[in-house]
Amino acid sequence: MFGRKRTHGIAALLTVVAALTFLAGSAQAANSRPAGMTNAEYRALMLRSEALNERYGLGSGTYKPAAMSWPEYRALVLRSEALNRKYGLGGTHVVAASPRPAVTVAEGGFAWRDFGLGAAAMLGLVLVASGLVAGSRHLPRARISS
Repeated sequence: MFGRKRTHGIAALLTVVAALTFLAGSAQAANSRPAGMTNAEYRALMLRSEALNERYGLGSGTYKPAAMSWPEYRALVLRSEALNRKYGLGGTHVVAASPRPAVTVAEGGFAWRDFGLGAAAMLGLVLVASGLVAGSRHLPRARISS
């Protein structure tokens, strides 16, 4: 009985380690803050970015070019929406003869971030599966007669 409890404990430990490894990898990949940057530097970068977005009319849902006035921008948006309706674009309308969009490749030629996330997920899956197998296997114990 002691051996089976120990095996279940090891399986549970492996499962927890795999889950924590996966979550730590996901959290690190989701963090957009550059490595080696202090809090003050990061805050300065964010304030500068917000100021530039406000200056050039970016963010807050509007991406108006700086050289375009608001009436010109509104006319452009209305014209674009009318053309989308005319040709069945932008909504749930699907053109039957439309070709599939081309697959784009990352600038470096390979999406290493996606590969890393997939590799971490597969490692976690292998560790969880091996923990389950080790936990469900009944190990025969040698009988000791006294």
